[in-house]
Amino acid sequence: MTTPSTVHGQYPRVYLVRHGTTEWSQNGRHTGLTDIPLLPIGVEQAGLLSSRIFENPHQDMVHIDNITLVLVSPLKRAQQTYEQLRNGGLSKQLHEGTAPSCFTRTQARTTSLLTEWDYGDYEGVTTKEILKTRPTWSLFGDNAPGGETVEQVAARADAIIELIHNYQRGLDSQGNSTSTLKMPFTELETQSNNKETNTPATDEGSLAAEHKTVVTIPNEKGRRDVLVVAHGHFLRVFAARWLKEDGLHGKNLVLDTASVSVLGYEHTLEERVIKVWNQSNHLWK
Repeated sequence: MTTPSTVHGQYPRVYLVRHGTTEWSQNGRHTGLTDIPLLPIGVEQAGLLSSRIFENPHQDMVHIDNITLVLVSPLKRAQQTYEQLRNGGLSKQLHEGTAPSCFTRTQARTTSLLTEWDYGDYEGVTTKEILKTRPTWSLFGDNAPGGETVEQVAARADAIIELIHNYQRGLDSQGNSTSTLKMPFTELETQSNNKETNTPATDEGSLAAEHKTVVTIPNEKGRRDVLVVAHGHFLRVFAARWLKEDGLHGKNLVLDTASVSVLGYEHTLEERVIKVWNQSNHLWK
């Protein structure tokens, strides 16, 4: 009998997936809000992530059957990565005797709070190029002119972390038991959703808006794992804030493209930890 993995325990988990390789990530160019697609190799990486992790019942890193909520950045490279995970898993149903993908039972929500760090004037510029004129510069310590500060990125991460933490505890922000939670959105997204919600109740747009803005919490506490598909620098800040550290600590948490990391809890649902970081063995050929 094999010893159960310490990754699994009585507490839910959060899986962080960085998108696959793009032309700019391959060249080291800062890619913030520029909406460029995955390279073919990036699509292949996402497919390997799907087949070797999210479709693989023999691995013990990601508890695929417990994933009930997926949160995705709206940027194309993240959407394409999730598409590979979703479609790769769903393709199993075409083969007799295989279990349906975990993604047939998940709620998926897209929010701009998960977009990459806005690099401002350094968008599309490599670190090597920046260091020619600013030899001591670092993104986490000095931010980017005309872009976001690390504190602003951390604030976006905090909004998503609060949703996830409440979802996994089954509580609202006031600590009351609840079966539903409202999604956090950027101000522009909130205005857009409000316009849809103000349509007549019989209008399909109203139903679509409600579906987008609310998440349902499963009754089974053991089935509240969350998958987040987003971007390298944002997820590094996210992990630092998950640990209740300053967003600056994200500078110590490097993330490769198409990697998967596991966040969770130890001892109580208030003690947040990192269980696995920057796992990319699934990309080995």
